[in-house]
Amino acid sequence: MRKFAVILAVAIIVLIGCGSQPSPGSSGWPPAIPHQVSQNMDCKQCHLTGKNGAKITKHAGRPNCTKCHRVKQ
Repeated sequence: MRKFAVILAVAIIVLIGCGSQPSPGSSGWPPAIPHQVSQNMDCKQCHLTGKNGAKITKHAGRPNCTKCHRVKQ
């Protein structure tokens, strides 16, 4: 019975945590892209080095920036 209660408590905590995650671009996180983006643009060209004042990415291994980041309206 105790094992079941622990598993249930962990499941509830996980579900509550997942449900509270903001959708991409909402509430300012993750940060919005402040410039136009084209389909063939290589974001890492500037965001790996800070070229042209670009913010240096902390997650260079991720291949698709627009999966989470949205262009600022």
